[in-house]
Amino acid sequence: MFLLSVTRRLRQHACTPAAFAALSDVVRTLESDPDTDWSRVDIEALRQHLIDMDEVTLNARVAATDVPGGARFEVTGVARAAEAIARMAAAHASQPDATLGMRLTVQPISGGVIVTATSEDVGDARSVARIRGLGFHGLLALGDHHAAHHVMIAQGRHADAHR
Repeated sequence: MFLLSVTRRLRQHACTPAAFAALSDVVRTLESDPDTDWSRVDIEALRQHLIDMDEVTLNARVAATDVPGGARFEVTGVARAAEAIARMAAAHASQPDATLGMRLTVQPISGGVIVTATSEDVGDARSVARIRGLGFHGLLALGDHHAAHHVMIAQGRHADAHR
């Protein structure tokens, strides 16, 4: 009963249990760092980013099409989801990660974006299959930058992130 009550309260504040857990982790990280500059901390910016993540994960519609060397994803949504899609896709495409082995391009469209992901080696069948298998949402989850990114948002070092 307690968990159900907590879940209902979190949803009333547009925050899922996963978002709350991420928020809690960041607060613990900030609390444990004696060099935290509390005058710059912006937990609300992090909360807005986590809402964007949930909007994209839960409410985006994705139509995938195979293209030579990868896939094209038409990602759309309505209202807040459409705005979140544009912010998240642009942010991920602008932060290239050489370890991912692919190129991402983002083209704005009405209600969302078109993301094209192609392997750096278009002849590598495994790499191409990886892109197609991961799909749009899996591509967003790639890399080991999310926890550090969340701390940076909360520290006020990415104040414009996803706004």
